[in-house]
Amino acid sequence: MVGLSSPARLAILRLLKQRGPLTAKAIAGELGVTVVAVHKHLEALQAEGLVEATVRKQPRGRPALVYQLSSRALEFFPQGYRDLLIGLLDRVAELHGPEGLYRLLASHNQALRERYRIRLVGKDLADRVRELARIREEEGYMAVAREEPGGLVLIEHHCPIYEIARQHPEACRCEEELFKEILGAPVRQEATLAQGDPACLYRIRPGRPDFDRP
Repeated sequence: MVGLSSPARLAILRLLKQRGPLTAKAIAGELGVTVVAVHKHLEALQAEGLVEATVRKQPRGRPALVYQLSSRALEFFPQGYRDLLIGLLDRVAELHGPEGLYRLLASHNQALRERYRIRLVGKDLADRVRELARIREEEGYMAVAREEPGGLVLIEHHCPIYEIARQHPEACRCEEELFKEILGAPVRQEATLAQGDPACLYRIRPGRPDFDRP
């Protein structure tokens, strides 16, 4: 990402994080550069979805264009919630065992289940799998669906919850059960990124799903 490889643009991101919304003139004054240079960097940051511009009324004079970080930009600053979440899941597994952790993850999937179903309703199995791949692609899983002899496969080349899945295989099992339910067909997970495979692969075949729940 260009915005993160440029020291000047990183400085702008840090400044907006520390000071909040600022005009290009204010940014230029803080960094000791020209307003023209700041506008050039801001245009690049906006193109990458890291900075947003809004018109703000001023106590005196005309409204001013101010710049602020987008929600996407916040992801590039240090976060502690991943370690906190993994620690909490570790504690749940310690207190309630793997099945207790599975039930917790399954309850979280309930909201996903309803959201997915809205987009899958009325479609045949092949179209449901393709639509599921589109949904997962939107969620950052780099997912694709394809037809193979004997059935369909859903392949995910990225896992946004990789660290969780690596330490708690129940997350993968829960995902497999979720896919069975929303697709209404047997689903078998044959490969996982968390176990060192190059991608997560789910094989789907026509028929009734066989659920494996506690």
